[in-house]
Amino acid sequence: MRKLFILLSVCLLSAVCIQSRAFSFSSKRGLGEDFLSRDGRLSVHAVVKEFPLEGNSLFNVAVNGAYVGLYNDRSHWGGLVHFGSFEFENGYRVSIDISYYQDIKSYEILPEKKLDLIEVKRTGRRSLRIVTNRADQNITLIVNGEPKKDVLHLFCNSIDHHAPEMKQTAGYQKDEARKLHYFGPGFHDLQKILGTGSDQLKVEDGWKVYIAAGAVVYGRIGMWEVHKGTKVCGRGMVYNDTKNPYVIFEANYCDGADVEGVFFHCHRERCWQVVLSHCRNVEFKQVKILSTRYASTDGLDIINCQQCAFLNTFIRANDDAVAIKGLENKLPAECDPNRNLTFCGMELWNDCNCALGIGAENRASVYENIRFMNSSILFSYDDPDYHEVLDERAALTICCINGTYFRNISYENIDVYHCERLIAAGFQPSFWFGALPGDQTTPGGMENLTYRNIRSFHSSGSSIANKVHIYPWKATADTPAKEIRGVTFDGLYIEGEAVKSVDHPIFSETDFSKIHLVDFH
Repeated sequence: MRKLFILLSVCLLSAVCIQSRAFSFSSKRGLGEDFLSRDGRLSVHAVVKEFPLEGNSLFNVAVNGAYVGLYNDRSHWGGLVHFGSFEFENGYRVSIDISYYQDIKSYEILPEKKLDLIEVKRTGRRSLRIVTNRADQNITLIVNGEPKKDVLHLFCNSIDHHAPEMKQTAGYQKDEARKLHYFGPGFHDLQKILGTGSDQLKVEDGWKVYIAAGAVVYGRIGMWEVHKGTKVCGRGMVYNDTKNPYVIFEANYCDGADVEGVFFHCHRERCWQVVLSHCRNVEFKQVKILSTRYASTDGLDIINCQQCAFLNTFIRANDDAVAIKGLENKLPAECDPNRNLTFCGMELWNDCNCALGIGAENRASVYENIRFMNSSILFSYDDPDYHEVLDERAALTICCINGTYFRNISYENIDVYHCERLIAAGFQPSFWFGALPGDQTTPGGMENLTYRNIRSFHSSGSSIANKVHIYPWKATADTPAKEIRGVTFDGLYIEGEAVKSVDHPIFSETDFSKIHLVDFH
């Protein structure tokens, strides 16, 4: 009986210690730990010491008592944005305990309407708990009503049952027989690994790059003219910094490739993060892309591409989160199109410019059959330095400065949690105060723009909050007119209320006598 009492006492004491450890805050615990549960159904990873953290952690995250390593970077407004990931078996119940370094007066967990959570509750003045059993979802926490400041992005990944079997799971390995580059848990400097003076791993046709959970790769990855079967995948991270000021991942002239699960982080300003140029049949799935630096840190740039799909992808950028561009040096009619592009299950955050942006450069013969659906915009801000000034910026944007055609563009079932202007579509003479000159001498127009079930949940209170700006191009002596025809609004909701008329204040920037409205209900 005494042994049983002692055993029960030890178990109870251990449980109390775990609970106490989970809820209290310590900046050191933000560095996390390397942990794998005995049953293999949960794993977390410590921050690698080589990563250039911008400050001590302001959050702690523990999953079933094991601490998740949190990386961070500064926001333009001086906040410290945290991001981290862990893996667990889908269907396995996990308790995610989060603590903050000061009182949590209020909080938002996003995307609220899309998350599958069992329970969310306060556990103290500075802590809360989230319980879930569904993997492969991303949880964003905004504290004290300040999305510009300290924010937590938590990537709750599934265990990868398709990971390659390796005799040695640590370090970097190149397997010629399997056409495999393997990066195990821990830090990898690509320039040192490649030994060629370059820090870019060029993926050959038919090869796979696997970046394991807990792996952090410092460098870049690129593909040229590859086909289906070429793949970058895993649960780890690839990043750059001020010593490595280039695009982190690029695919050029590829006819088929896959990118799945990996996390790309741009730890510097003035650098696009992920770029696809002149590609076909490329698919992204469960990818994460993040930069908080101002500016020109577009998340995903798609340039003159066709038949590509982007599924369940998280993007945070301090410029366009998604930008679909035409960048050939010819007249638009002579350029490759942007056609048959599908975006589904996206989670987007832009601290500048647009969340879903088509433009501004439009040297493409046509933008056609582009569909954004079942997605969430967590935060969208027009510009930190010129707030409310630039009339082409919105969460959902088409900005054309090079005359061309846009057909069959649809936005369906989009949840917008925080934005300034909601929708913009039209033609401009230039971009960024004339720094990027346009050319409207070529013909163009927009046809069949559909906005279906667009829900904006909050108002910022600014002069452009939730506004809709749709504007054609009036003919001049040198330029032809460009009409906007076939615009459909099928379910537009602002702060829970249906917009029932074009006389609603959100349309104060749109002259409906100058566009052709097909349907409004």
